[in-house]
Amino acid sequence: MRSNPLVTGCRLFGILMVSATVSAQELDTEVTPPWWSDVEMKPLVPAPQEPNAVPEGWSVAGGPVRFAFNVGPDGDLEIEGSGAAPRNAFLASDRSYGDFLVEFQVMIERNRGNSGFQIRSTADDDRMVGYQVEIDPSERSWSTGLYDEGRRGWLATLEDNVTARDAFVPGKWNTIRILAIGPRIRTWINDVPAIDHLDFVDRTGRFGFQVHSGRCDVRWRRIRIADFGIRKNESILDGASSSGFEIESNGGVRRDETGIHFDAATGGAVTTKMPIPDFPSVLDLEATITKGLMLIQLGDMKNGPGYGIRIPGPIGKDGKPGSIRVLRSSDRMRVLVDDVPLVPGPPDLDGPLSLRIATVVGTAATISRADLDLPATMEIEAIRQARSRPVVDSDQDAVETNDGSK
Repeated sequence: MRSNPLVTGCRLFGILMVSATVSAQELDTEVTPPWWSDVEMKPLVPAPQEPNAVPEGWSVAGGPVRFAFNVGPDGDLEIEGSGAAPRNAFLASDRSYGDFLVEFQVMIERNRGNSGFQIRSTADDDRMVGYQVEIDPSERSWSTGLYDEGRRGWLATLEDNVTARDAFVPGKWNTIRILAIGPRIRTWINDVPAIDHLDFVDRTGRFGFQVHSGRCDVRWRRIRIADFGIRKNESILDGASSSGFEIESNGGVRRDETGIHFDAATGGAVTTKMPIPDFPSVLDLEATITKGLMLIQLGDMKNGPGYGIRIPGPIGKDGKPGSIRVLRSSDRMRVLVDDVPLVPGPPDLDGPLSLRIATVVGTAATISRADLDLPATMEIEAIRQARSRPVVDSDQDAVETNDGSK
């Protein structure tokens, strides 16, 4: 992935700006398969009901190009896209998806154009706009890099990932895997990790198979999906209500229709009523710190597991608040201030985590909005099933139950 000089610089700043304390927690060094590694995959695109027809639930945008659909003896669908149109064309899903795991095989010759697979995108009669997982058979070989079609351009390239670039073989069937969970998008090419990118613009949207403008001939097959559903967003603080927080009794905090305000003369603290669950989730705070220091405490700081972060002001400018995001994934936890990850980040704490936000004397701060982004029920159930599966120690025949939270 191409490194962003601004983010790199801010990460170094993050080391200076963060003071963290970790309470005792036993370290788990056992590596278990990711929860999504054994989920049930189903065909994403159904076979057409009639010869030369577009599959039900899909439509063509842009072009003109030719899409052909062939069903093999095993019942698997192969899609062939070809053309030399002046504009891009897409075979687009009619419905939107949220979190998912998609796998497919793709074949394209080195000199037969460029392609891609749209995720979480919008579509009209002429084009698709949104995230595109690149299919690039050129010498550059950025296949499975992340491009924002019709908007911001490249988000994550393979410029610094030689292993992933070398994994793609033009003219052969290549297996692509895409995992999108909340704001985190990851890709693999022939089982080689390619990109791991955070982006907060779109969490839902349509799929699309791209036939690029100019000469392009591309084929897809074995197209499978594990659909984890569309996430839900729960507001725990907005202009109408702050019922998601409890204000500690020592004073120093007031709330009104604009948010929760911390008194600079005394400092104060609030605690979320709903813990951050032990599933992929995002706590999104809209906050302003004009001066002073905000303390964010995750979990049990006294008995563990717990983690504390000190965030100095200022945050927010020109009358607009900044953002503080706490991200929980199955393999890590991250804290971002204005979308810049703080280094070092929190350890991978177990279990649901309470959240306490406090300020020290002399701090002028306001939390104007707080949302909790949560996975759909089907994703939670898939994770629970994975955690309940037995874990086999490769060094012995004993089998134990993976009932831990990670």
